[in-house]
Amino acid sequence: MVGAAAGAGAAAALKGKPGAIAGAAAGGALVGGAAGAAYGDSVAKKKEGYATKESALDSQIAGIHQQVAMRRQYNEKLRGVVTSKEQQLSTILASDRSAGPSVLEFDLRTSINTKLTEVDHEARSWQDTIDAHKAVMQKSADDPHSADLQKEIDELTEQRNELLRQRAKLAALPDKLKQ
Repeated sequence: MVGAAAGAGAAAALKGKPGAIAGAAAGGALVGGAAGAAYGDSVAKKKEGYATKESALDSQIAGIHQQVAMRRQYNEKLRGVVTSKEQQLSTILASDRSAGPSVLEFDLRTSINTKLTEVDHEARSWQDTIDAHKAVMQKSADDPHSADLQKEIDELTEQRNELLRQRAKLAALPDKLKQ
């Protein structure tokens, strides 16, 4: 379009001169070709940007999916630790405690405190991860894959909630020693 308009304008300005029309047409074609190439390049870069954004979101979804799997494994191990500490507590409560706190009781308290410190660190880290994924989600709300990302964020949030439930169970154990 731009090339044709430039060619027509040049032909009108050079009206009546030999080769003017041919020259104007060639000039118009050149201008039009350059403008078309620039526009085509611009469209290609936009499409490339959309593809990059989409592949980045797909990569984000794959990454969070792995994080959910790792968090699920951590929670399974933590449930095992809580169960083990509950059994240790039962053994202590069933023993003769008239002489005061035993080494087993001290060990239970110490190991629970150590584990609670670790779990608290994990809980903060998991929340930071969730917040980072939510920020990505807000930036790509119009993307068709954003629903998949939201689903994974929800699953990661559920794993963090499970972590906090196990933490509460673990934190309640030392209070039972006072009974």
